[in-house]
Amino acid sequence: MNQYTIQFLCGQINYVRAFFENYQDDYITARIKVINKIKADLVVDTTLSPELAICYVEKTFQQSKYGCALHFNVSMK
Repeated sequence: MNQYTIQFLCGQINYVRAFFENYQDDYITARIKVINKIKADLVVDTTLSPELAICYVEKTFQQSKYGCALHFNVSMK
């Protein structure tokens, strides 16, 4: 199991917190490590590679009820 820190940048960071706080599915387990005004650091446990983990987290949030209306950026920290 790999552990990555993925950084979210978003003007409405509380929606990122609401979605990813203690998030778990078949591919990832995520928790919020640090949250600031427009930045959140997620600790993600997964068997995916770093590139696939970023894509998966981004796609998962984009398909949520919050992600389709927000502009955000996801990167590896």
